[in-house]
Amino acid sequence: MTMWQFLMRGALLGLSLMAAPGMASAFASDPLYFSFKAEAPLAADPSSLLIQSPTYISVPAGAVLSVHLMRGDTLVATSKLTFPNAYENQQQLPPVPIATFVPPGMPTSVGQPLPGASLMAGQADLAKFSSEAAQYRLIWSLTAGVMGTPGLAILTGFPYSLIELKLSAVSTAVRLGDQKPGSVLFFNRYTSSASNSSREDTTLNLTNTSPTAGAFVRLFLVNGATCQTQELSVCLAAQQTISFQMSDLDPGVKGYIVAVATNAAGEPTQFNYLTGNTVVKQPAANIGGGFTSVLSAIAIARRRDGDVKAGANNEAEMIFDDVNYDRLPAQNAIDGVPSQASAANSTTMSIYRPIANLGGGVANAAIQLTGWGMGDGGQVVPSTGNLTTACYGDFAVSSLRLTPVALPQLLPSGTTAWFAVSTADLQPLMAVQLNSGQYNSGSNARALSYSAEYRIKIPIAPVVCPQ
Repeated sequence: MTMWQFLMRGALLGLSLMAAPGMASAFASDPLYFSFKAEAPLAADPSSLLIQSPTYISVPAGAVLSVHLMRGDTLVATSKLTFPNAYENQQQLPPVPIATFVPPGMPTSVGQPLPGASLMAGQADLAKFSSEAAQYRLIWSLTAGVMGTPGLAILTGFPYSLIELKLSAVSTAVRLGDQKPGSVLFFNRYTSSASNSSREDTTLNLTNTSPTAGAFVRLFLVNGATCQTQELSVCLAAQQTISFQMSDLDPGVKGYIVAVATNAAGEPTQFNYLTGNTVVKQPAANIGGGFTSVLSAIAIARRRDGDVKAGANNEAEMIFDDVNYDRLPAQNAIDGVPSQASAANSTTMSIYRPIANLGGGVANAAIQLTGWGMGDGGQVVPSTGNLTTACYGDFAVSSLRLTPVALPQLLPSGTTAWFAVSTADLQPLMAVQLNSGQYNSGSNARALSYSAEYRIKIPIAPVVCPQ
């Protein structure tokens, strides 16, 4: 029996566990994590670890399937299947190996398991894998197109073993939030004092969560008073994190930061692995002392694979429409606002619309503010007010002029309220709340609805990695 006959026989034994049309699929930009579910002891001296093909495959020319063998969070080896030509098969039967791992010293060029596709094996200590299979996992990443998910792995040796692959996670969420990674990050607030950094400062933390790939990131620091930007480029190795003090980078400025994953040329690209936060050290507004608040970055996933190419004026345009990138919030909830009576608490809302050109500009927006709070008798009392900001505004809740119910009646002592913030044109709005006094806290506003489409241009410039 030849090796390929053996593989085909092993594949046929596993057909009942293969992914069928309608089951989970691996789309470009959505790396999938699989765990190994071995039902019996594995061969002590295996000769290869083979990952079977799914039933459905549809990829364009140039697509690459990378399958990373991980032990915990450590990369062990990578197998790559390259498609020079487009390939489609809605009923790939029998399945064939489309990812392979072999012991060190074995050839890595495996051949063409699918017509025209070239498979390169990864090298790994398979004896160690065999004894600790539960400690390992696979990351399945497709650059373009779509595949069904694999159902089985085959560990060759004596005896050979069929190992079920169980989908355990998807790397990117489908909705905007501060609890997922993305290709664009919005840090909703930073501030620092040029003269007294120990009293007021912000620490920016940025992380590349990819276990295998490095990242080029362009940071745009937006001055909240002028809407002008200052740019900083950083290069992050896989799983690297960095920190900056804003008093060192942009002292005496208050505003927000946009981090964009790019290629080396500075063009926005799909890299849904960035996370981060700002640690805002803010002086208390009305009671001695201060507070420190950790504000996670709002992560935006890029949904299309590839780069955003430069157009007119050497600018690339990022489109936030749930097709290219996630949509941006249109209406935000600022909740749990405590009573401002007797100066026991001082709550500030920081609100802005992202400027439409990260090369620097002005975005005028009339902000419609609506608040709901518990009134006398426990009834919900609506009250509205208008605010206006040119680029980035700080609004003290105690100074709001609300009608028909004024703030003292809306928020009497011992009560809480929540506010919904939106714009008249329902274009994007980002917000954060900060409280000092009886409660020292801060958090991003929660999105209630999303803008249908918003475009942000980015000037193209190569990323220069600091040495």
